[in-house]
Formats: sequence, structure tokens, C-alpha cells
Amino acid sequence: MGPPQEPEEEGIPWGRYIAALRRFKYLILTVTLVGTAVAAFATRFLKPEYTARATIWIEPPPSGAGPIRAPGLLQSHSWAELLTTGVVLDSVAVNMELYLTKDPADSLVFEGFSLSNRMLPGQFELSLDAEGKRFMLRTIDGIAVDSGVAGDSIGRPVGFRWAPTSSALGRSRTIKFKVISPRDASLALQSTLSANMAQDGNFLHLRLTGSNPSWIANTLNAVADQFVTVAAELKRSKLQILTDDLQKQVAVASRNLRIAENRLESYRIQIITEPNEGTPIRAGLQTQMTVVGSFFNQKVKLDEIKQDRSAMEEALRRGAASGTLSVDAFQLIPSVRSAPDLMSALQELTTAEAELRALRYRYTDEHKPVRDLQERINTLRTQTIPAYTRALSDQLRVEEQTLESRIGVSSEELERIPSRSIHEQRLNREKLSAENLYQMLSDRYEEAKLALASAIPDVRLLDRATIPSKPSSNSAPRIILMGFLASFGAAIGLAILLDQLDKRFRYPEQVTKELGLSILGAIPAIRKVEADRRDPEEASQVVEAFRTVRLNLAHSYGAAGPIQLTVSSPGPGDGKSLVSSNLALSFAEAGYRTVLIDGDIRRGELHRMFGMERRPGLIDHLAGDVTLEEVLRTSTHDQLTVVPCGTRQHHGPELLGSARMSELMAALKSRFDVIIVDSPPLGAGIDPFVLGTTTGHMMVVLRSGETDRQMAEAKLRLLDRLPIRLLGAVLNDIRTHGIYQYYSYVYGYSADADAAPVAQLAGGPAEAESEDEDFAS
Repeated sequence: MGPPQEPEEEGIPWGRYIAALRRFKYLILTVTLVGTAVAAFATRFLKPEYTARATIWIEPPPSGAGPIRAPGLLQSHSWAELLTTGVVLDSVAVNMELYLTKDPADSLVFEGFSLSNRMLPGQFELSLDAEGKRFMLRTIDGIAVDSGVAGDSIGRPVGFRWAPTSSALGRSRTIKFKVISPRDASLALQSTLSANMAQDGNFLHLRLTGSNPSWIANTLNAVADQFVTVAAELKRSKLQILTDDLQKQVAVASRNLRIAENRLESYRIQIITEPNEGTPIRAGLQTQMTVVGSFFNQKVKLDEIKQDRSAMEEALRRGAASGTLSVDAFQLIPSVRSAPDLMSALQELTTAEAELRALRYRYTDEHKPVRDLQERINTLRTQTIPAYTRALSDQLRVEEQTLESRIGVSSEELERIPSRSIHEQRLNREKLSAENLYQMLSDRYEEAKLALASAIPDVRLLDRATIPSKPSSNSAPRIILMGFLASFGAAIGLAILLDQLDKRFRYPEQVTKELGLSILGAIPAIRKVEADRRDPEEASQVVEAFRTVRLNLAHSYGAAGPIQLTVSSPGPGDGKSLVSSNLALSFAEAGYRTVLIDGDIRRGELHRMFGMERRPGLIDHLAGDVTLEEVLRTSTHDQLTVVPCGTRQHHGPELLGSARMSELMAALKSRFDVIIVDSPPLGAGIDPFVLGTTTGHMMVVLRSGETDRQMAEAKLRLLDRLPIRLLGAVLNDIRTHGIYQYYSYVYGYSADADAAPVAQLAGGPAEAESEDEDFAS
């Protein structure tokens, strides 16, 4: 059984990647060290960063209780936004000249430097002549901007307000500086400034990061001071605007109140003579009756008069019908009780009737006092009382007409009262509304004036920034680590890329998958050491490898006929002669009668490996110059016979394809169990293909790390058209670790008797082959 085939990998080929990393370990190490060194060198140009901190206290909004105060200026989450506005940062940028980048040694030169509203940003150079009397201002590109006498204004065309003294400028010097707009300076400051405030908190924490501790502390204090100043100005400006607006509104409300009062007053004067619901008709000590009450009283009185008049007429009608008058019926009428004459007549009638009843108890009707009293009663009933009653009825009728007329007039007046009342109430409401509005605005105006007079800022600077003594962050270790990781990752990527671009055979799956060949065996790398210093275990690994190849070939043929095959490789230097010679020796060790033919008639060197003469050899026999027995040479092993290549001739390739060659192979089949032909490389010409068709079988030797995969694929594709059976491939010069670890054998199981054959096959003869000199030991 041969060595285990490399299992087909699914997904990511980790084994191949690991093998590539091992192969390029020195490249990876070099790239990693170079990248880390570059990163370490770059940190020399980086400065550590410092962080300055300051704390601002935000006044909470006033509660309902307590003294009169102005409301808060902003919500808690808006204070951080105010900090990043231009009104704060632009002022800081201008006051601290953050728009100017200069050499600290030139600070005296730039005293009083400022910018106009229109300025040209850029990098400039100020050059002074040898005498220090004239200057020239140029851009970094060499464009002249301004020139003049030292001491005059410099840079006016580009918006500079700068007039340094000639003593400060000096002579024969060039001053370089950079100017940006204040807004760009404030944006740069904003990028390094951070503000943090809790959602419902009252503390605004400021942080500024930079490489200059003193500068960031001073700058942060300037930002905090400007922030407090702007907040105070905004608070007072807000209160002043509120007070002014309330003052105007109070004036308008006062004017509207006066207009409403005048309108109400004018209307009341207009209707003062007109009756209304509250107008009294007569004065009294207790109450005063209104017009409406008087109207209904007149209506009631009219109804009473009508009822009294009807009752008197009814009483007269019944008296006339019955011939008697009912005094009680008249006395029940209220108007009759208020008529003295009628009441006297009724009283007199009642008295006369009483006297008549009394006289009749004593006298008869013919008695003169009785008749006289009867006549007086009749006169009262028929004349006096009816006369008084009709007079009273006429009087009541006249009063009735008067009341009806008066009621009609009062009704018209009452119909106009509601509209006048509604209009008056509307004017009252307008006057009351104007009065309430005026009062409310007056109160708010007074509160606003009081709040303005006692206004305090909403913010206070609690903790000023101090100069930090220790850096907050040092990016050097991080940059070095990033450089190490980046270079290490780049090195790994480069190693994998080089592995993918490598055209040589490196992995077993390239043989099985790309070329479609089965692996007959794998020969480990043979170190170049002297025979007496060779490790027995290492030699045992080589012997076992060739035994594996021998076993696979033997089972491929079975028991039918001798084993005959051609050994070739895609190019020179792949170790095919070493493999064929050692394979032949392995067959001989196993008891096979083996013949090894040097078919490389152009550069064959098997005769040197086995220490024999090159002539006569194969070509000499094919040319008919010598017999077969003369070219069969015995070797150091009894079962191994060698046929050298013979005399080199130009028509050698034609002789390989001649009938003589077929006769030779037929003769060898009858005498040997194994026939191995060592052919030239597939890329050397037609010889290996001719020899392959002669034997009918071919084994390809592929050297790990040397054989060109594209050449091998192209040459093997030519074999598809020929009657040659590809038995498989032998991998040569492998390292028995990593991806080839399964092709090695367990150490410690070697036999002492194996040492002699190994030394024989891997010793001096192999050193003579030029194409295999890397394998010789």
C-alpha cells in the first residue's frame, strides 16, 4: 500500500496556507521587522497628546417659589451646541491668533498682527535684505505679494494688519508663516474640543486635546471665559429685549384701555336719559322700582281696573234684573272700596234696610215711617247707587284708557332696552378685557424690569483649566503595534500571493487535481553529507520511500508479464535519474531481475553513478556495432544490470524508434522481471515519447519546489495522443513535515541491514549526475 493520498480539502485550504507561511517565514520576518522599524521611526515625529479640562456650572431653571428671576436661557442639551458656535470659537480664534502659525522664535515680529475682513489665506515668506531696510512678501510658491521699506505696513494687499518695527524684523533673514481664516481656525479648534453634559445635569465638562500643554490650557480657559461672557450677554440681551417689548405692549394696552373707557363713557352719557332695566321710576327710602317693574305693575293695575269695572256692571245688571242690589257684591270690588261716595251710599242702604227690618217687626207697611224708609231705600237702589256706580265705571274706563296708552309707550321703550343693555355690556367687557390685559402686562413689565436689574448669568466657570503635567495618550506604542500588525498582515498576504503566483509544484493536490496523476510515492530530501556521517534514520526514510514506489508499481502490473516503464520528468534537474537508479536498486533488493537502461542518449550519466564505461552502450547496440551481451553491464548488486547510453550520435533519436529497439525490448522481457528506462526530460525532445511508446508505460518524477507546473501540464497533454499509460508521479525532494507530514514514516523502525544499500545507492554515484547534483549526498 502506498502513502496516503492528500484528502480533498473543502473550504479554505489551511494546510496549504500554513505550508506557504513556513516556506516564506524569512520573508515574513523581514517584512514584519521592516514595517515595525518604519512605524517605530515614524513615532519619533509624533508628539504625545495632553488633555486640559475645565468645568462650567449651568444654572437650573427657576422654580415657581422664590424671588423674581428671569427664565433659563437654554435647555440643558443646547449648552454644548452654544459652545461650538462661531460667536464663541471665532472670537477665541481671533483673540488668541489661532489663525497664525509661526515659529515661536518670531513671536516678537508678529506682535500686533491681525486680519482684515477680506484676507487671503496661505503660506507666506517674508524676506529681508542684507541691510534690513526693505522687505519682500511672497507666497510659498514664490508669487510676490507685497514689498516696501521695513517699518511700513506689511501684507495689506492680502488683508494683513501688520506693521512690525525694523529692529524686530532684523536683516538677511526669511520668516515663514501660515495664515488661515478665523473660521477655519475655529473649526480646527472645534475638532479637538469636546463638551459633555448629562441629560438633566448642571455641569458642562470641557476637554481640549493637543501636544502643547500650556497652549491647550490657555486656549481652553479662553474658550470657557468667552462662553461665560457670551452666555451672560445673551441672557442680558434677552431680558432687555423682553423688557422693551413689554414696555411697548404696556403702552399699547394703556392706550386701548383709555379708548375702551372713553367709548363706554360716551355711550352711557348718550343713554343716560333712556330707561333701562336698572332705571328707577321713583325714589324711595328702601327700594327703587325699575322701569320693567313699573311696566308690569301698570299691566296688573290695568287688569284690576278692567276686572272691577266688569264686576260693577255685572252687579248693576243683576240688581236691575232682580230689583235688588247686593251690597256685598259691591263691597268685594276693590275700586268700590276706594270710592267714598259709593261706599257711603252702600252703607246708607245697609243701614236703611236694617232699620226697615226693625220697623216691620212693630209696624205694618202702611205705617208712614215704614213707607218713608221704603221709599228712601228704593231711591238708593234705583237712583243713588246706580248713579255712583256708573260714575265710578266711567272713571275706571278713563283710567283704563290712560293705562293702555301708557303701557303701549312703555312697551316700545322696553323693546329698546335689551339692545342698549347688550351694547353697554359689550363695551363693559371690552373695557374689562383691556383693563385685565393692561394689568397683566404691567405686572410682567415690572417683573421684567426687576429681573433685568438683578440679572445673573446662567453659567459660571467653576474649575479653570490647568497645565497638564502628564500626557493623556501616547500614540507611539499603538502606532508601533499597528505597524507590526499591518506589516505582519502584509507579509502574510504577500506570502500567500507569492504562493498563488508560484508556477512550481509545491503541494500534492497540484499533482492529483491539476494534472490528474496518482502519487506513487514521495522521496524525502537527501542532505549533502558524507556517507559515514549520514543519519541511519534519514537513510531509512529514503529506502522506505523507494520501497513504497516499488510496491505501487508491482501492484499496478500484477502478475502478468515483466514490469517495464519509462521514467521521465518535465524538465532537467527534477531527479529522474536518481529516482530511476534507486528504484531499480530497490527492485533488485526485492529479488527482481532488474535491468536499468540509460535512455538519455544526449546527456546520460548513469554510467558515472555506477562507475562503468559509457561505451559501448544502448546506441551502439541499436546501430548494430555490438551485441546485447556487450552492453549489459553488471553492477554492485547481483540482480541489477545496467545498460549505459553508449556513443552519442546525431541520429540517436531515430535509432530509439527503430525495429532494433523493439527487438531489444523483446529480448529483455525474456531475461528480466523489471525493465526501467531512464529517459531524457519531456521538454528535451522526442526521445522520452519514443521510449514511452516502446515500454507502453511511463512514470513522471516531479521535484517539489522546482518543477514548472505549466510545462508539466503542457508536456503531459502530448502523452494523451500516444499509446502510453501514465502510471503516476513520484514526488521528489519533499520535506517530511507540514503538508507532506503524512508521507513520512515512523522513526525507530529502521533495520541495520538497510544501511549498506542506502549508502550504495545514495552515495558517490549520485554525485556525478549534473541534473541531480542537488540530491546527491
